[in-house]
Amino acid sequence: MLDLLARLISGSVNWAQRRSHVRRLREYSGISPRATIGLGSKLIGPKQHFLIGEQSYLNQAHLSCGMHSKVVIGRSCAIGYNVSIKAITHSQDRPTNNAAGPIIHLERDIVIGDDCWIGDNVYIREGVTLGNNVIVGANSVVTRSVPDNRVIAGVPARVIRER
Repeated sequence: MLDLLARLISGSVNWAQRRSHVRRLREYSGISPRATIGLGSKLIGPKQHFLIGEQSYLNQAHLSCGMHSKVVIGRSCAIGYNVSIKAITHSQDRPTNNAAGPIIHLERDIVIGDDCWIGDNVYIREGVTLGNNVIVGANSVVTRSVPDNRVIAGVPARVIRER
């Protein structure tokens, strides 16, 4: 009996979380209604600075941008678990608030083309552009832009081959 009650409560909580998540995503005008944003995903920054194309999906990804940067993800992209796409970062000169003054942020747009596949645990830094049909191998750190039709992987990510 307790097992049944626990499953009912768990199901109700999951339903409420999904419903709240979907409602919250409607506030993002640049996200296609035909895109899928995973329940554990985090979008941090101005809502209008996230543009995600139709049929793209994000599992549990973390996207960040600032007042002067955007994250643009094209159509039909597959973004794996624990992917960090960060168009904003701390400067090396002043990474924290201190006696010299407030923190300084660096911001540059990130643009991911159409039909890209980004594996689990990937980090993409500010200013990177990935062309169309790019595959990024799991556990990679993308520090440079990549043209269309490439497979990249590694730390830092390098072109492995053409696609």
